[in-house]
Amino acid sequence: RLGKNCRVNVCSALHRGWAIEGAVGSEFKVDASYLSPNVSITETLERATQIYGVSILLSEAVVKAASPMMAAKSRLIDRVIITGSVTPMDLHVIDLDYMSLTVEPAPIKALTWSSKQRFRARQFLESEKNMKWHDEVHMSSLFNENSEIALMRFRYTLEFTHVFNMGYQNY
Repeated sequence: RLGKNCRVNVCSALHRGWAIEGAVGSEFKVDASYLSPNVSITETLERATQIYGVSILLSEAVVKAASPMMAAKSRLIDRVIITGSVTPMDLHVIDLDYMSLTVEPAPIKALTWSSKQRFRARQFLESEKNMKWHDEVHMSSLFNENSEIALMRFRYTLEFTHVFNMGYQNY
């Protein structure tokens, strides 16, 4: 229906900071709302993904909170002053080229799910998620071992990183 070259491109930004959660709504519907300058910073960073042409943008606070091995996966791309922040902050990117992934062919036969199959699929996904929450699991290892992530990072060579860093330092 969408064509053979349909792609999904999701942009995301991560920032770390405090926020106050509050309930907003009526007696029929209540939603959570978060108030903080950090929420505004995150929204600005998310809009900046379009400006920089990247999929995942990280603030300096996130990179500092990450493990050294995971922080090494990011690349410093800019230093900016963002509304809501009193000091300039470094922006980092996780280099991923989603266009290098192949689109999976549509199933020949339409899948029909029973309640039992849906329940088992949810159980499987939940167990996969829980395995990743253990203390002995390191995200950088999962990052290195996933073949799809490796494929998306293939074009971002060490030489590219060195040349980019030289240009950034000379700017």
